[in-house]
Amino acid sequence: MLKRLSKILSAVFHPSFVPIYLVALLLFADSVYDMFPLRIKFYLLWVVALYALVIPFVGRALLKRADKWGGGKIKHLRSKAIPLLIGTCCYLLCAITLMKSPSLIMFRKIALAAAMSELFCLLTLPFWRASLHMTAMGAATAALVTLNIIGAQNMFWVMMASIIITGMLASARLYLGRNNGIQILAGFIGGFAVSAVTMLFF
Repeated sequence: MLKRLSKILSAVFHPSFVPIYLVALLLFADSVYDMFPLRIKFYLLWVVALYALVIPFVGRALLKRADKWGGGKIKHLRSKAIPLLIGTCCYLLCAITLMKSPSLIMFRKIALAAAMSELFCLLTLPFWRASLHMTAMGAATAALVTLNIIGAQNMFWVMMASIIITGMLASARLYLGRNNGIQILAGFIGGFAVSAVTMLFF
């Protein structure tokens, strides 16, 4: 039972989904961004989903096909480094796309924070192999903390929920044996730090 719950938690809070959840919360929860027209909300969700989920998924599928053609020569790179590089580029493109309007600056910051989190995981890959799940949750938690600091309305309980979910997800990753304690800690601290710096100063 615990193993099944841990797998469900890991799947629901996959790193590709976390930015989409965060943007959806800002758009549909009681925040300053709730006043956006519905068509703008769905446009933003589509843009974030495209760069966070669709394009990286297609990229991984193409890498898998290329690996078969190449006789498995890029299997190691495919498993970690190349997907992280693709993710970094996708989030940077997302941030550029969202530069069209000054009112979307917070969403641009979220995309940029996600890009920096992916880059952090890529650069530290030879040393820590930081947990991608915890990096994503650390980045999301930092974004919510920042939103509370600037007064984006009623984000306190969402922030608290994020902290609780992060703890549950860390336990799930440890229980499944997918990450060890150092990878969990490195991921969360790294994601939180780069996201906080990006949200506050970029």
